[in-house]
Formats: sequence, C-alpha cells, structure tokens
Amino acid sequence: MHRLLPVIVVCLGMLAGCSSSTTGQSPQAERIAVVAGESPWGAIAAAVGGDHVAVTSLLWAPGADPHEFQPTAASAAAVARARVVVMNGLGYDPFMDRMLAQGSVGRQRVVVAARVLGVDGPAVNPHLWYDLARVPTVARAIERSLVAVDPGHAGDYRRGLAAFTRSLAPDLAAVARIGSVHSGAPVLVTERVANDLLDEAKLHIISPPSFARAIESGQSPSAAATASIDALLRPGRADALIVNSQVPTPATEVVRRQARANGIPVVLMTETVQPPGTSFVRWQARQIARLSAALSHAA
Repeated sequence: MHRLLPVIVVCLGMLAGCSSSTTGQSPQAERIAVVAGESPWGAIAAAVGGDHVAVTSLLWAPGADPHEFQPTAASAAAVARARVVVMNGLGYDPFMDRMLAQGSVGRQRVVVAARVLGVDGPAVNPHLWYDLARVPTVARAIERSLVAVDPGHAGDYRRGLAAFTRSLAPDLAAVARIGSVHSGAPVLVTERVANDLLDEAKLHIISPPSFARAIESGQSPSAAATASIDALLRPGRADALIVNSQVPTPATEVVRRQARANGIPVVLMTETVQPPGTSFVRWQARQIARLSAALSHAA
C-alpha cells in the first residue's frame, strides 16, 4: 500500500498500542529488547518470549504505511539497541534495512520472515503473516534467535513457541472449515493483503489483479479494471468483498458502497494487529470469523 501519510510512532515499554510483553515479574531493564518492523511479527515475538522480552513494533497504528515510513532517531536507536530484530522482507519494510545498516550497539540477531520462508520476487504477496500455516516457521526462527541471545531462558522460549503454535491451531481449523463449507466461493478483494488466507480457505478470488495492483501502488485503477470489478459487483456474482480497511481510497470506497448496495457482504481486514495490543491469534480469529459469517450470509 502506498497511499496516506502514516500515523506511525515507535512504541516503547507500556505505551498503548504496541505489541509489548510488559507484564510479569521480570524488571523491564532485564528483558531482551526485540524490535519488529510490523505488529503481527511483534505480537508473535511477544507470545514466544513472554515475560523475558520487551517488544517494540514500529508499524502498529491504523493507517500505518511501510512505504512512507521515515525512521526517527528514537526508532533507529531502538533498532540499534535490540538484541533481536524481526522484519518482513520482500521490500515491504525497506526502512528496516536502512536502520540495520547503521549497526547495532551489541550482539544482535535478525529474523527476516521472507528468508525464513524461502520466498522472493515481485509476484510474492508480501503480507506473510496471512500465510497462517507457515507462521509457526517464522515463530520458530524467532525462538531460536531468542535462545541464541539469552540461552539461560531457552526452556521458557521453547515452551512459549509450543504454546503459540498450539494457540494457532483453532485459527487454522476455522480456515479449514471455511474451505470445507465454502470451497470455490467467489470473492472480491481490493488488495491482496489476505490472499494467502483466502487461498488456504479454498476461496476463488475473481477480482481483476490489475485493480489490486493499482490500489497497492497508490494509483487509480484503469478504466478496464474498474469496469471489470463493477461488473463483478452485480448481485449474485460474488459472495463477499474483502477490503483493507486501514487505508481507504476513493476507488475502494466506491467499490465498498457498491457491494453493500448490491447485498454483497463486506469483510474488513487489516495489515497490522487491530485493535493494538491484541494477540496475533485473537486478531486473526476475529477476522476469520467475520469472513466465515459473510460467506454464510451469502450462501
């Protein structure tokens, strides 16, 4: 997404809205500093690390745009001090590369989700946290990095990883249920944010890829793409419209209004964990439930 100026701050400690593990008995100063480029990865790091980590997520607010993010001195200092850094890769968070290039204060481990998953290239959907089946692989890389910098709590990190993986199972089961009940159901998307989850749910994305590409790049969709999606918004053509609600544009608002006028359920999904501070699993569970309800309504 390349659109609105971001409302982005660095969350530290107990500031509202950040994915941070700040409860428990471990003094804040003794916790392992973890910086995540995006709040989904930050929420996962907090789940794995528990009371032993203090997690800072740079992109967490509604409307946060990684392509517009300009690192501040505070965010650069947080990255430099971090013992573990988690970023997405695939060109989604180039600001992290720039800050990492400035060096670190001490020993540091960097987890790049795209490298962990072995994906690359412009055709890959960069919203990797929607590939729920592979999220535990990234969580495992985070756990290994935490063990490397804090071996004294290795057992706790392993248990944190196991607990997180178990907690994700109901989300995966809910996606599988959608696939068993609504396999092949036609859906529209304004962006490809959640496409990996939709694919896992065996839904059929019928919207023109050129429309989503234009929205993601901050451009107006072509007349042909607009005409194509207008035709698909007619009653009976699609069972749901999935909208990235964080960054509305005039084009997506028109599509959203058309869908509602024609009785097509609209499902709102986000790029960052919302509301801020929610666990990764609960955030995704709510979105999956909304998707399931929309498809059931259309059936």
